Amino acid sequence: MTSGFSPDTFQLSAGFSLSDLADQICRQEKLAAPKEEALDLDGIDRWMSEERTEVAGSASTGVTFMASPSASSRTLDPAWIHAKVDANSRNAIICLHCGKKIGGGGITRFKYHLAGIPGQVESCKKVPDDVKRQIIQQIDEKWRNEEKRHETRDVRRSRDEDYSDAFFSAVGGSESQFRPSRKRRTGYVLPQATTGSEPSSGAFMASEDIVNHGIDGAEAPNDLLHEARIAMARWWYDADIPFSAAKSPFYQPMLEAIGSAGLGFKGPSYHDLRKPLLKHISEEVREYIDNLKREWSSRGCSVIADRQKDYGEGSIINFLVYCPRGTMFLKSVDTSTEKAGLLEIFDQVIREVGPQNVVQFITDIDATYKATVKILEERYGTFVWSPCATRCIDLMLENFADPRYFPMINETLGKAKNITKFIYNHAWVLSLMRKEFTNGRDLCRPGISRFATHFLSLQSIVKFEKELREMVTSNRWVKSTYAKGGVGKDVTSIILKDADFWAQSKRIVKVTEPLLRVMRLVDSNENPSMGYLYDAMEKAKESIRRRMMHKACLYGPYVRVIDARMEKQLHSPLHAAGCFFNPGIYFNPSFKMQSYAFRGLVKTIASLVPDGEVQDKIFLQLEEYKKSTGDFGLPIAVRQREKLNPDAWWDNFGNGTIELQNLAVRVLSQCCSATGCERNWDAFKHLHSRKLSRLERSRLGDVVFVRYNMKLRERNLHKLKGAIDPISVDNIDVLDEWVSEEPSLLCRDDLNWESVDAPFADPTSESEELFAIDNSDEARTAAPPWAAADDLYCPQPDQDPFLYVTQDCET
Repeated sequence: MTSGFSPDTFQLSAGFSLSDLADQICRQEKLAAPKEEALDLDGIDRWMSEERTEVAGSASTGVTFMASPSASSRTLDPAWIHAKVDANSRNAIICLHCGKKIGGGGITRFKYHLAGIPGQVESCKKVPDDVKRQIIQQIDEKWRNEEKRHETRDVRRSRDEDYSDAFFSAVGGSESQFRPSRKRRTGYVLPQATTGSEPSSGAFMASEDIVNHGIDGAEAPNDLLHEARIAMARWWYDADIPFSAAKSPFYQPMLEAIGSAGLGFKGPSYHDLRKPLLKHISEEVREYIDNLKREWSSRGCSVIADRQKDYGEGSIINFLVYCPRGTMFLKSVDTSTEKAGLLEIFDQVIREVGPQNVVQFITDIDATYKATVKILEERYGTFVWSPCATRCIDLMLENFADPRYFPMINETLGKAKNITKFIYNHAWVLSLMRKEFTNGRDLCRPGISRFATHFLSLQSIVKFEKELREMVTSNRWVKSTYAKGGVGKDVTSIILKDADFWAQSKRIVKVTEPLLRVMRLVDSNENPSMGYLYDAMEKAKESIRRRMMHKACLYGPYVRVIDARMEKQLHSPLHAAGCFFNPGIYFNPSFKMQSYAFRGLVKTIASLVPDGEVQDKIFLQLEEYKKSTGDFGLPIAVRQREKLNPDAWWDNFGNGTIELQNLAVRVLSQCCSATGCERNWDAFKHLHSRKLSRLERSRLGDVVFVRYNMKLRERNLHKLKGAIDPISVDNIDVLDEWVSEEPSLLCRDDLNWESVDAPFADPTSESEELFAIDNSDEARTAAPPWAAADDLYCPQPDQDPFLYVTQDCET
């Protein structure tokens, strides 16, 4: 030893401070022998660790992060009655309720364990409720005290720094000399880095566990939270990340993981993201996909070909595979660069999935795609071609909006768009509408497709007719410059004076709302829709007839469009078979299409069951189902026909007819549309770019594979709807015709996006989202131009919707 100083020679009280330490060091230096020795740094570290624990243990709250909990701290904090110190580890605490070993973080982290606070440690699953409530109360009280002490924290930290300077001056060295190096002592950091530590007179150094298990974000000072957000926003804008990324389900977990890693955490490098991390996530996704594949053999699957048209000389086709447990992305192909023809591409996909697993191959209604799948259908004899039901229904809506055949609907949609474009391009008007009249709800409603968006938005405008009228007659509106301008007067005139606009809008809503409900059914990811589609379309037509008071002159043109699209495009034997196997529909007294459904079933059996003996067994077992004998006739089976999902019903009551049960479950487990398909094609265009090397294309292919399947997995696990902002750039594809800028509808004095708040309310139920007009409004509804006095609908051949829709289907 160079000096006479040794930490072991001091008898220190609990309140001993660094200034007292400095004085004693000076006195020891005067009495030291002239011979110089090396300073016992390990002794200093050991003493300061013990001193810091003693001081922390005597604090009023008794809550601190400790390297080794002392007896005084254990007796002061009531949480210690639920824990014990692990004798074999310096920093570990063992929970007496669940036996979990908690390494580091001291009694505070153990309290988080008991209270079930996420982000710090795993929650205790065996703690009694009364104990849990007591611990939560203690933590709440500690947080409130922390807020009161926050105002004096900077002063106390400054005082500790002064004591630290006095100490280093007294021992004759600088701070850098005595700071533990990263190589020698990685378990300690300076106080400035311990964002979660409790400041005290002895808190010269803190355990790394304080950083790893620091305070919760809600406890952090407001200025630190603001700086953290600013730093993130700065990186966000520099990296050109879309705003919608903040809605990612992985966003908040990422931030919590970074916070748990502590100060000094370095993000993954360019190389890490391109290779090891991508490989790790890819393996994780493939493990999830392997779990989906296990269901293909028992319940079958649907191969979906989703394409983007007019991309260069060909099309980009994304192949997905659907089963009841979820949808997976298989691969993406650019037909313009592939040497193989469409038949070979489709055949390769079928062989990759397994012909024995495929029940149907879904494509759009393109004649080439249909013909190609039909060839493979005959080749393998285990699956059928089916059209995308969502696309077919969207074409029906497109026909309704065609100005050549329904000019009244086109004109009404045009007036509605003028209203929304004016409102959504002026911040003051939009804010007025949201805050004072629509309770935060929007007029524009993005739908599955372009024309679904048209009619959903028109529904919303009809729903808020009263609110819009109140807005344009309010004092704030009347006194504003918008009410005096030419555009504002035109919009006000439509809302207040155009009776035909509101009458026609309500008629259009009556006709389109049933189809929009069917579209939602078939595009839903919650349950397979195969057993419902056929009956849902029939009910939609009947609903239109009823809303039009069963007058052929009113409903005729719309029903003719639906019939033409169903007959030429939407019809599939598989849909009829699904209807047959749905006991809630087939045995319903109001269902009158049993014979049609059975004909579709016969075609389905011939297409899906290549074995003749199995076909014979199925036909024998069909009689048992149709006559409700055996297990099918049990009272509980009859009662559950409309309560259970059709596939679950067959799982429970079809065990006496195994071959028929297997066929029914495979049919009922399928979807009816391109469920879950990605509509943002930019990533796929870049993937197929000829400017990339083969290695880069392979890497990007893995990125697209991981990204797409992660999105599908989250959709499968969390079937939630988020708030949708119509003026957000992320929704521009479906809402551009309703909110995009149109110079004739703009007031240049009010184009400030900073004054626009996000929508804060969503429809609370599906009945609100799909708004229907009561029949009490019929008297105010104007009759269409083709309505006849004798209630007959006999259009001329060149005006018959069935004929021109049929021609469109064939071209």
